[in-house]
Amino acid sequence: GGGSCLGKCAHVFKLIFKEIKDNIFIYILSIIYLSVCVMNKIFAK
Repeated sequence: GGGSCLGKCAHVFKLIFKEIKDNIFIYILSIIYLSVCVMNKIFAK
């Protein structure tokens, strides 16, 4: 009954985690890039 639902949720969570792990480098680069842009705007004044 409820166990199959939990298993399905865990499977979906694993797939999502795998996608995040594969793309984590892109996310980190994006965050660094945005941070640099913000810093440039702050220190440009």
